[in-house]
Amino acid sequence: MKSEEMRSRSDILSSTRTLVLKVGSTVLASPQAGVNMRVLGVIARQVAWLRARGIRVVIVSSGAIAAGRMKLDFGKKPLTLAMKQAAASVGQSRLMWGYERAFSPHRLMVSQVLLTPRDVVRRSRFTNLERTLETLLALGVVPVVNENDSVATEEIRFGDNDRLSALVSGTVKADFLLILSDVDGLYTSDPSRNPNATPIPYVEKVTSDIESLAGISRSGLGTGGMASKVLTARWANRWGLPVGIVNGRKGAPVERFFEGGGTLFFARKKLWAAKKVWIGFFSEPSGTLVLDEGAMKAISHGKSSLLAGGISRHEGVFEGGEVVRLLSATGHEIGRGVCRISSSEVALWTRQKTTGERPLDSWPLAVHRNTMVLWEREEE
Repeated sequence: MKSEEMRSRSDILSSTRTLVLKVGSTVLASPQAGVNMRVLGVIARQVAWLRARGIRVVIVSSGAIAAGRMKLDFGKKPLTLAMKQAAASVGQSRLMWGYERAFSPHRLMVSQVLLTPRDVVRRSRFTNLERTLETLLALGVVPVVNENDSVATEEIRFGDNDRLSALVSGTVKADFLLILSDVDGLYTSDPSRNPNATPIPYVEKVTSDIESLAGISRSGLGTGGMASKVLTARWANRWGLPVGIVNGRKGAPVERFFEGGGTLFFARKKLWAAKKVWIGFFSEPSGTLVLDEGAMKAISHGKSSLLAGGISRHEGVFEGGEVVRLLSATGHEIGRGVCRISSSEVALWTRQKTTGERPLDSWPLAVHRNTMVLWEREEE
């Protein structure tokens, strides 16, 4: 590993104040007990190691359904949604019992936080979650977050805890996200099929070539665990969050990562504020604003806010204060923002723009720069 790559890891460790640790179900699962207490013991020691360095830790943990499946003697048969929900309900208590037992010798208190997408798409709920997690961290508690699989449906769910771990990272303003997996990181090819595959220790940018190594198609869809993790890294890197992947079943995984193990997905941009992360990645837009060429240039190349005069048309019905998508004239989404005026007001201004009824210098503010998120132009 190059010395500059090691410096990156060392710099991350020394500058991190809050770290999110994602623990996958394949890391925690045990065919005999449902939850692997040996692995939980290792995780507890690693969290204690981080805490001794002044780093606050939030855990995003899978494993409830796997633990419940064993407890209910479901075996390996396919589960219906209702059976998955029942397994999650039984397994979640077993999972938290395991965390409490493992962390107690280190005098670390854990708490349970269960989430669904509805808990984050509304700004009021997101800020409430933000306050709750911040209070727990200030009290020295280690929050253990999981999706509430007992009530989540296939249509309304995060999809996997890799995505949830990114969401939690944005909520607590984490400086680093470390994903514990059952593989050693990203490889040049699938190591289970190619014995000559070599690990990739450092990814400066998630390009299409990197995505293809993880099994992500050109449509952006992926299959398998590594695809989900690389997509999460690409997603988090966009708001300035570096991400690591390391094997959680080998040795002391957190220490091993910072000593050069696994894969680091580096983020070069400055970490966004939690509010902008919510606007860009977790909010549910209520409508769309299509911008003219002048507005596109003003907000893309400068630090301008969006005035109503720069809107060509709108789609959807929304009130002032709701999040909207920002589209170019060709229909490409360039970003998102909080629109200060309602859709009916937008319709009024665009009509006046078309008829020339309003002076060019008297347009109201539609989206302020401070509540606007613009996507980077993707490289071809």
